[in-house]
Amino acid sequence: MTFVSAALFLYVGFGLGLVGTSPDNAVFNASVSILTWGARIVGVLLLVSGTMTLTGARGGAPADLAASLLAALLCLLVGIIWVSNGTTYGYMLLLFGLLNSSAAWNAWQRWRALRASSRQPIDDPPQSH
Repeated sequence: MTFVSAALFLYVGFGLGLVGTSPDNAVFNASVSILTWGARIVGVLLLVSGTMTLTGARGGAPADLAASLLAALLCLLVGIIWVSNGTTYGYMLLLFGLLNSSAAWNAWQRWRALRASSRQPIDDPPQSH
């Protein structure tokens, strides 16, 4: 699912060409720029964290948590701004924010489980006489 999310963010960041064109609303225009650049950054981070997790690289779980949290915050923040400005696409961003919040929660749980399993004592190997 991380790679699907990464593809969506990369499409929003690089493919849609979003530009804020409201002549009297600088906050809305800034939110469009924040979404575009944020989607680019989040998309790349999700690709990296997904690859790390898939390959079992050390640090994959915290990287996935950070990328998912950033994705959730980006979508929720911009979604609130867009909804408050009457843009119906804001509701989609709020939904994506909730989905990414769920992904962040799952990443947090995976990281906690990995940390707990790495703290368990390792039995001494049998002694040979």
